[in-house]
Order: sequence, then C-alpha cells, then structure tokens
Amino acid sequence: MLSTYRFRVRSVAAALIAAFALSFVVPLSHAPEAQAQRRCPAVAVIAARGSGQNGHIFPTSYSPQAPWVSNGWEGETIRAFLRQAENRYQATHGGASLMKDVEVIGLEPRYYPAIYPEYEVPAVSVPATAAQAALIALEYALPVLRTARRAATEFTGSVQVGRAGVMRQINDYEAATGCHPSYVLSGYSQGAMILLEHERTLARRGQLAGAVYFGNPNTAPGDPATVGVPGGGAGGMLGFLPFNSLSAAGSTNRVNYCLPQDAVCDLSVPTLQASAQSGGGNHGRYYLWPSQWDNQVSDSFGRFVDQVRYR
Repeated sequence: MLSTYRFRVRSVAAALIAAFALSFVVPLSHAPEAQAQRRCPAVAVIAARGSGQNGHIFPTSYSPQAPWVSNGWEGETIRAFLRQAENRYQATHGGASLMKDVEVIGLEPRYYPAIYPEYEVPAVSVPATAAQAALIALEYALPVLRTARRAATEFTGSVQVGRAGVMRQINDYEAATGCHPSYVLSGYSQGAMILLEHERTLARRGQLAGAVYFGNPNTAPGDPATVGVPGGGAGGMLGFLPFNSLSAAGSTNRVNYCLPQDAVCDLSVPTLQASAQSGGGNHGRYYLWPSQWDNQVSDSFGRFVDQVRYR
C-alpha cells in the first residue's frame, strides 16, 4: 500500500511539473513567428495625396519581398511614382528590390481629408506682366475669392487637419507597431503643403531620411532642390510666403519635382502662357504620364533609402 501511495504521489508530482514546464515552453515556441510578423521597415514613406484624390484607394504591395501592403491612401500619383521607382531600381541594381525594406503609409482621411472645393475655372486672359500673373495667382490660390465660404472653409480645414494629423499618424503607427523607422515624406500638391513643416520635426528626432514633393505650391523661387524647371523656376503660388520649400527644409535629401507648364509650382508668365496654349498645363501628369525627369527623381529616392538601410 505504501509503495502504491508513493507511486501515485510521484506520478501527480511529475504531471504537475510537466504542466508547469509546458506553460513556459508553449509561448516560447510561438515567439519566432510573432517576431517575424513584427518585422520593422528600414524606411517608411509618409504619403500625402493631392487635392481631391479620394478615389482609387487600392491597398498596394510594392515588392514581393516586402511583408507590408499599403493602406491605399497614398493616392494614384504617389502610387505611380513608387511603382516606377521600384522598376527603375531593379533595372539599375541587377534586379534588386528598392521597396523590400520600405513600408508605405498613406495619410488616412481622419488625419488628412485632402478636400478641395469644386469650382468653375475663372475666365481670365493670359497674363502679359508679372503683376497680372500675381492677380491670377490670388484667383487660383485663394478659394475664398471665387467660391462660397463653405468651400473655402473645406479647403483650409483640410490643410489644418492635415498639418496636425501628420505627426499624429506617425506616432500612432509607432505606438501600434513598436517600429521607429526613418521616414521619407512624399506629398503631391496639397499633400506637399501639409508635409513641409514636419521635415524639421522628424530631423530633430533623427528620423528624416528625405523628402520628395510633386507640384508643390510652396516651391520657393530658385530652390536648388527643384527638378524639372530651369534654375528652380519662378516659385509656386505660395512660394513667396516666408514659409516655403527652402525655409522649411530639414535635410539636403530633398527633391521638389516641378514639371514645366505647372503653374502651381512655377508661377511665371511664360508658364501661364504655355499652360493656356496647351489646355491646362501639367499639374496632373506626374508619373501618370512619363517625363524625362522621372528617372532622376526615382534615383534620388533610391539613394535616400539606401543611405538608411546600408549605413
């Protein structure tokens, strides 16, 4: 009887020890899988779409070697840019992937609504002088002059929400993922406006890898980072303000892409005249139509990424 009792005690004790050990072993066996799911990118692109680009929201994978899929809110212009940049990098780097270490984070509507009021294009004559060009700039740049108060409020409200929302989305992303990558800011049109002021904020945090803008209204006259128009162009519709692409710069890793005949980023008399003759200019054509500067801009973006992941 005593031996049987001892045998039962030993059996129960062994079972308890095994169960206790298993409670530690089982979670550890899943740790590598969980860690793989939490892979952090070397670089994250914070993408701010242009005015009214709230359709064509397609979550997108930019490399088969990357585990991330975008939320789709980068919009069609920046999506086309990133796809071209990936193809260009593969062609110039022996088939290697640029985007395998890059996560794309489009600014969601709760952080940036990208609203712009609908309006009738004002009937204005082609300007002959700089003074006339300035008047047209006001006509185009300030919706309050040609739309109802509600429309103007929508636009300014979108910009204000976006300016406050950029760092909120970045901080929310980092809190949710535990990742703290370097960032490339990429904005088109209104999107460039709301990203500019955050260059220096991210630079102070040691997280600014670079910036790539398209059709930036805040383009400063003669900005050396401007690609597409000779000598940096005449400056954008809002480039005359103290806050512009030069004064806001937080890094030398910057590209300010301005196509010829885009009066939003190059408000000059020749640009306005050429835009009128060509039927509206090139503001909507970035990467959706091929241009001779596309590869130069994509190569710069590739260098910004490589400087982070290979340092």
